[in-house]
Amino acid sequence: MRRVEQICAAALVAFGLTCGVNDARATPPPAAPDPATAPDRALAREIISRLGQVPERTRPFHETREIAALTRPLVTSGVLIFRRPAYLRQSTLVPHHEEMILDGNAVSIQRGTDSAHVVALDQSPALAVLATTLRAPLEGDIAALDRYYTLAATGDDRAWMLVMTPSDPDAMRFVRTVSLWGRNNAIDRLRVVLANGDVQTLTIDP
Repeated sequence: MRRVEQICAAALVAFGLTCGVNDARATPPPAAPDPATAPDRALAREIISRLGQVPERTRPFHETREIAALTRPLVTSGVLIFRRPAYLRQSTLVPHHEEMILDGNAVSIQRGTDSAHVVALDQSPALAVLATTLRAPLEGDIAALDRYYTLAATGDDRAWMLVMTPSDPDAMRFVRTVSLWGRNNAIDRLRVVLANGDVQTLTIDP
């Protein structure tokens, strides 16, 4: 199990997450749509369905991680690659090389020239949450998202905001809220507020 925990931590850090739990320093998330509003839920499902219509994506990204233990944000950049079914690669190129690959029921992490570490998602609730958070919107998998999150949205197909609020205990341990902004069937920006208050913002270039 120790190896699973190590890979879990590596995978979550690669996406700006940690295996920690809530603490008192967390800051409130930005204003979000009311998940109890039926039209918001309907729009959220429409957005997810639209995202799932694109079978393959390759986009440059810029990522900022605001971590309370650090005096300044961590800034990285690289390329995101998504292919149906169930394949997502986050290749960090600057300031160092790192590969995180979600493929089916497994996640692998490779840093520099080190050997890749691989673990099955069903061995770790944290990794299962990570995989769903990253892949399910791109796959249009509303059922998978409903397992962990309550969905709400505002806007229209020209400009929308989707908010995913954890409703499952496993998700609540790691994530406070996930917000996505986009247009039509493309995601422009993703912001994750972690349970411990750290924030990750991923900007995806056109």
